[in-house]
Amino acid sequence: MENFKSQGGITNMQDTSCRTCQRVKIEKCLSYNGLDVHSNVIDRYMGVALNISQNGLQLETDSMINTEYILLMFFDYQSNYIAARGKVVYSNPVAAGKFRTGIQLLGVNGDNHKFVKRLIQSYHYQKKIPIIIS
Repeated sequence: MENFKSQGGITNMQDTSCRTCQRVKIEKCLSYNGLDVHSNVIDRYMGVALNISQNGLQLETDSMINTEYILLMFFDYQSNYIAARGKVVYSNPVAAGKFRTGIQLLGVNGDNHKFVKRLIQSYHYQKKIPIIIS
């Protein structure tokens, strides 16, 4: 368990014993908006999803996420806009000025399933495309 900066209503420890779904390792860039309790956008950033399950994901960012709610967004491999709302469970500093944040997905199961499925598919699709630098 790791300590992190507490944010109104967020617990002070990361507890992995309560996970009900297996995590899938990925490395996929996402945009995210920090939201207040009224769903107003407070900040906008980019991060990398490191792993994901049906209930949530772990996001690596350059700064600590200080909002309780978050909107995760990306374009899938077919250029469809995909988004999901989540709750910040923890945010921990790691080496080299990076932060790891646990996000609990708040959508209904069908919406969460679509978000997770498209994120994993997009991750595997991007691995197949060669990057050419001239």
